Amino acid sequence: MRTLGLAILAACAAQLLADNVFARAGALSNPTPITIVDNANASLYPSTIVVPGSGAITNVSVSLIGFTHPRVSDLTVLLVAPSGRKIQMLAHAPGAASALSFLAISDAGRPVAGDQFLKVPYRCTLIPGPEVMPAPAPGLPYDTSFASLIGEEGGGTWSLFVRDNVSGQAGLIAGGWTLSLNEQPISPVHSEFSYQGVLKENGVALNGLFDVKADLWRSPISVIPGDLVASSTSLGVAVSNGVFSTRFAPSESVLTDGRALWVELSVKGPGDAAFVKLSPREPIAATPLAAFALASESSEFAEIAQSVAFQNVSGVPSNVANAFSPWQDAGANSIFFNTAGSVFIGATTGSSKLTVNGRLESTNGGVKFPDGTVQTTAATPLQIIGSKSVTTTLGNIAAGAELNVGISFTGTSFETTDVVVVSPSGNLPTDVGIQYARVVSATSVQFKLRNHGAGVANVPSLTYTVKVIR
Repeated sequence: MRTLGLAILAACAAQLLADNVFARAGALSNPTPITIVDNANASLYPSTIVVPGSGAITNVSVSLIGFTHPRVSDLTVLLVAPSGRKIQMLAHAPGAASALSFLAISDAGRPVAGDQFLKVPYRCTLIPGPEVMPAPAPGLPYDTSFASLIGEEGGGTWSLFVRDNVSGQAGLIAGGWTLSLNEQPISPVHSEFSYQGVLKENGVALNGLFDVKADLWRSPISVIPGDLVASSTSLGVAVSNGVFSTRFAPSESVLTDGRALWVELSVKGPGDAAFVKLSPREPIAATPLAAFALASESSEFAEIAQSVAFQNVSGVPSNVANAFSPWQDAGANSIFFNTAGSVFIGATTGSSKLTVNGRLESTNGGVKFPDGTVQTTAATPLQIIGSKSVTTTLGNIAAGAELNVGISFTGTSFETTDVVVVSPSGNLPTDVGIQYARVVSATSVQFKLRNHGAGVANVPSLTYTVKVIR
């Protein structure tokens, strides 16, 4: 039985970006477009920025301007500092970027969740880990965050390498890229929170990469669907001797509406067909954030009011004084109540309890259906629809050569847009990397090993765990 001990839970701030996300005093750009060529190195490989002068680095972030790619999981992106230190920012991160004005990468960013990318900063995301990129990009090892750059001299040439590793999709970074050094990003309050814990199974601390899901409940024990208010999943969380640390990003305002919440953790490791729930649920601790005031001399708006006396409210519209009589105005602005209890907005007739001549919008809370379920997003959560482990000895691979490995499944129906993740049981030889992994038919997947070195490489017997994610 898996258990979770020594759990530490705290809400924390993250970054919400507007179009001008960073102060520009320490930002340098290369605006030359970078064409992401299908299954090849990008048209600029690398694209470079020269930072004049010198000075110790205290903060680093990178923005890809005008970023478009329908399948970000095809990409690997590498930043190389003047010192030669190498940070891989993206490797098989699930999701899509459709006409995104920028994609910002920062250590303070939120986790990649596999849905449509937004105008918010994301952290470096590598699934299942770093992947070697072809020359002239330098080889492994790669760092997986910008933290290793802190304290180094920032002056010199910075290089950005972008590669598409799977056939079928191409993209564009229309405005090039921006490197921001020693700047503090704008940090308004966000619903993201951090989680640390110790993961054990039958009393033995676990190791490896695990997917970790947090379900936020209104009750410590309820299983009623309406009491589940949000879910967030972190993919490929590293667990070392049981210890792990990650962050979750539930929907906005979940942590700031004043009601108590309990978090229920579930984990899925190598070989698991589904998430394994951990118990008990844990209460979310208070945070140093003033979300509500007990009293106020004035208010711009009230989201919820149990009762309000009109004599204490200023600026009341003239038609509110008799709020239960029909309100009527000309054209699309009319609001009408009939004696049967129906409401019409922009209309005066209709067969439903609510008739609206226009678009409906929910800014908080979502839509509740007759079965008691609440839908707050149209996004579909990630699912592992296929998992299989195979053990094989691949033998020698000549310099510059590639080796395809095919794996067949039964009882499945894959799609070409599904993401394939391959996890070897041990280290591959130096200069040998997984070039790509993809679905090739409804019942089979394929991944490619490539020898980027100058000599023959021998691949020992390893177990390869393959997961297909949708």
